[in-house]
Amino acid sequence: MKKRPEIMIIGGDCRFSYMEKIFTSEGYKAKRIYPGSYKADDFTACDVFILPVPVSRDNINISTPLAGEPFCFSDFVRLLPEKCIVAGGMFTEEQKEKLRGRNVTVFDYYSCDSLAIKNAVPTAEGVIGILINAMPVTLASAECCVTGYGKCGSVIARKLKALGADVTCAARSDKDLAAAVTDGMKACRLSSLSDKCSNFDAIINTVPSLVIDEKVISALGKSCVIIETASAPFGVDFDTAVAQGINTIRAGSLPGRTSPLTAGKIICDTVLSFYWSDNYGN
Repeated sequence: MKKRPEIMIIGGDCRFSYMEKIFTSEGYKAKRIYPGSYKADDFTACDVFILPVPVSRDNINISTPLAGEPFCFSDFVRLLPEKCIVAGGMFTEEQKEKLRGRNVTVFDYYSCDSLAIKNAVPTAEGVIGILINAMPVTLASAECCVTGYGKCGSVIARKLKALGADVTCAARSDKDLAAAVTDGMKACRLSSLSDKCSNFDAIINTVPSLVIDEKVISALGKSCVIIETASAPFGVDFDTAVAQGINTIRAGSLPGRTSPLTAGKIICDTVLSFYWSDNYGN
């Protein structure tokens, strides 16, 4: 029978500031450490180590935006006890190989459907907050486009529609287009977006590949707002948008920026679900 794990939280943004309290409130022994604030012995008793998303932004150091000094990923790996879990978001293959060389289990929580589905709500609320502040018109009756109709795009579109926006969803697949229409949205193929976008007040991109390109941007009105929620390599031609005077907002990691407590709880629940599942241990 599995024991209740001891948990160490390393680096990360505001989401991770809440996670120690979340775990301890549920009866787990947990600690958050910072570069220079730990001893090697701190690692020995821990069963689960939680790293940020992305794990690293430079492929050298763990992402520690709230700390004043870096924490080298290779140094972290050397401190790990065998047979622990290292959970993080968007591991590179090189990072996975280094961890597996220490005989540990690697869990990429960012790839979990359950986390993506739960994160869609705080992402949508964050988008709405940005739009209210960035658009010169009200959301009610605004013409908004959401590119992509997956886990995140569909929730953003439904939230905007509930607030009275006139929502068009642009997607590639017949399945996504049909789902959008069933949900009461207008729909168009991404390939024909440039023909439909001249009156949009806002475009929210959720697709991590170039879909809002020079052709689309050239057809937009100057007052249109573009919000990028996708991760790299992104879906917006930022250089062209800026050159044409379009207000373009990079809004990655919105749950961590606008709803850090909720987003932190989602990560905690996802990691614990993996630990207690049949996929690990036993």
